[in-house]
Amino acid sequence: MFNSAFAKEMATFLELRKSSVSLQTFAHDTATLTKLDRHLVEHDYPQKDLSEEILSTWIRTLSGKSKTVSEKVLTVRNFVRYLNGVGGHSFLPDAPKMKSDYIPYIYSDEELLLLIHYADNLEPKSHKACCTHLLAMIPMVLRILYGCGTRLGETMALRRKDIDFKARTIFLRETKNSKERRIPVHDTLIRIIERYCLALGIMLSSEAYLFPGKKTGSHLTKRQVQHWFSEILKLADIDQREKQAYERGACLHCFRHVFVLKSMQQLEAAGHPVEMNDLLLPTYLGHECLLDTDKYMRFSGAQMPDSLEAFETFSAGLIPSVEVPYEDE
Repeated sequence: MFNSAFAKEMATFLELRKSSVSLQTFAHDTATLTKLDRHLVEHDYPQKDLSEEILSTWIRTLSGKSKTVSEKVLTVRNFVRYLNGVGGHSFLPDAPKMKSDYIPYIYSDEELLLLIHYADNLEPKSHKACCTHLLAMIPMVLRILYGCGTRLGETMALRRKDIDFKARTIFLRETKNSKERRIPVHDTLIRIIERYCLALGIMLSSEAYLFPGKKTGSHLTKRQVQHWFSEILKLADIDQREKQAYERGACLHCFRHVFVLKSMQQLEAAGHPVEMNDLLLPTYLGHECLLDTDKYMRFSGAQMPDSLEAFETFSAGLIPSVEVPYEDE
């Protein structure tokens, strides 16, 4: 597999990793060390210790999002620690700082109406490719994602017993970081969910999935929903531009960003202070800290000019001007 002077060490390191990490992590480490191995061969690197220069030149060849680059460097850092642990003296590169360079696509009100319209009027491509009631499920999924800001996986795992129509709440059980939570739902949405359950005939079936799959006891998969949503995006002619391989455009997760932005706008319009926003949103969204919620506050000012204008009004005069007289030397 490896051809550089570190072929044996890389193979041994991966054997140790294989028994202690997930298959996904193991595959990532293997791919990263393969790239490093190729770099060493291309530079005809004969030494048995990795120098700062050779590692720096390799790091400069890495491309993609900052998180992707960081993860590759962290793999090599682990490999260097292994080398030094068995008597080597390789250079340990610094762990790069990760920054979020992702700006979500914020759907406008007009685009949201288009998405719901085309979801409500979907036509199956073929009968065999569709689950029973699929054409009712997709519009319901979009309404919950938009109205509740839930993650797609959380939404797919919902069962009838998780909906409390009297209390107007949804209980999320299968969540990221196992943070179960009960969230309030707007009256208009809870009524739609109630009619939906009656239409599917699951009102009295507490264990039934809200979005049942083809097989008994299964639910609609995220991939299935994403497939149909891509069709809806095409029909609505939203974000059909060409994107980089690692770039993320309009997608289902963007509904969560829209939910956060509109929640902030609504709370501020009602006169609630920012401190209350900080307390409410992370809890509602199931975040572990405020920094997680902060990632959802990033959006393009070009997409939301009213919000940008409001921020500019708020910050007017915040930073004083400093005039320094120019003097000829």
